[in-house]
Amino acid sequence: MKLFQKRKENSVEPKPNAISKEIQAGYKRLQGGWANWMMKRTENFSRRTWVVLLTLFILSTSTYSVYLAVSAFTGKASNAISITPIKKPTHITETGEANRGTAEVSEAEYSRIKKFRVYMDSLARSHSGKILYDSINRQRPGLMDSMRFIENYYQQLKQK
Repeated sequence: MKLFQKRKENSVEPKPNAISKEIQAGYKRLQGGWANWMMKRTENFSRRTWVVLLTLFILSTSTYSVYLAVSAFTGKASNAISITPIKKPTHITETGEANRGTAEVSEAEYSRIKKFRVYMDSLARSHSGKILYDSINRQRPGLMDSMRFIENYYQQLKQK
């Protein structure tokens, strides 16, 4: 039955490109060259030399490890990790809306806005003014929307 057969997944393995192959080959050549150089330099070492070198290596690494452990516990090292408490900013609960005052539109400003809107409407109705109206709208695309917004805002302020 085909119900219980294991399905083969479409696993696509990335194929290495030419650049990555060259980098890998260069790295292997470097490793081989280093190993050959080290082997040539150490092939004449006696057993006693190897024991002395191993002892020096173990002593130096263990001494350094003990130094790091002691300095970590004593805290006298300059690169010790310090613990600083996290402080909550005082303004984190403020939304910023509390400081906003209600902007008031004076009657004179509102009348100027209303006159400008009437002027723009008259430009839009006449054939010769339509060219000027369109050029103003191209230069200031959101101007008429702003005018409507200010008029609605003023009406809301008047109702309060």
